Order: sequence, then structure tokens, then C-alpha cells
Amino acid sequence: MNWEYIHLISHPFAIVLPIVGTVVGVAGWIAGRDELERYGVLSILLGGIAALPSYYSGITAADDVAQRVFVAPGIVQDHRTWATWAAVLLATSAIFAGYSLFQPNERRLRRFVLLVGAGAALLTALAAIRGGRIEHGDEGGEADVPAVQTEEALP
Repeated sequence: MNWEYIHLISHPFAIVLPIVGTVVGVAGWIAGRDELERYGVLSILLGGIAALPSYYSGITAADDVAQRVFVAPGIVQDHRTWATWAAVLLATSAIFAGYSLFQPNERRLRRFVLLVGAGAALLTALAAIRGGRIEHGDEGGEADVPAVQTEEALP
């Protein structure tokens, strides 16, 4: 297993957790339910933690992926730039979320975390969309080539 596959396995957590946390947390904010707000803050914290292995494995795999014939290096660099900004904002929101969990009665801090988490979720989604344009071949690094039938193989 290489860094590219570790990145492909780890990055969905850093994408989904902040998005779900923000949606549920803001819904709890609107409905006046503190437990939903806390769930949102916890999801943002876990998403920020999940961003660390995802970012490290992505940076490590980026040079190998950019050297492939069928991948344009600009696509990888574009994804890397947006992922860096998303990781910074996710880590920042995770720090605030961790502090917020120890202050259960501080609603303003919790709602600030939800707003910062919403920005982190948007940047993460944008980085994910940019990363979705990167094509991945098989383990040998070759693109799929259709098989050619010979006359012997025809019925």
C-alpha cells in the first residue's frame, strides 16, 4: 500500500465530518437544541483530527501522482493549494471545538465554532471537488487498455 491509497482511504472522513457537523449544528442552533449543537461541534473536532493524516498522505502522494503521464500537474497543484487552506481552517476550527467542549454553557463559542466549521466545510468541499479531477490508474500506474480479440477467440 502506498501514500496515494492511504490518502484515498483517509480523506472522506475529513470531508464528511465537518459538513455533517455544520449542517446538524446549525439545525440545532435554529431549533434551539444544545445537544445537536454539541454534536456538530464534536463532528467538526473529529473532522479536524481526520484532516491531519489525510493532508499528510496527500502531500506525500502528490509528487508521485503528478509524475504520471495521464495526470496534468496543474490539477494536482490546484488541489494541493485548496487542500492546504482547508486543512488550516479545519485545524483551527478543531482547536476551537476542543476548547468549546470543555465550556458546555458557552453558546457563543459553540456558535462561533459552527460558523468557522461552515467555512472549513466549504473550503474542504472545494478542495474535494478539485481533487476529484485527478485520475487514478491501476497499481502498475498504467491506464486501462481494452483487450483486442484475435480471430482464434471469435466464435
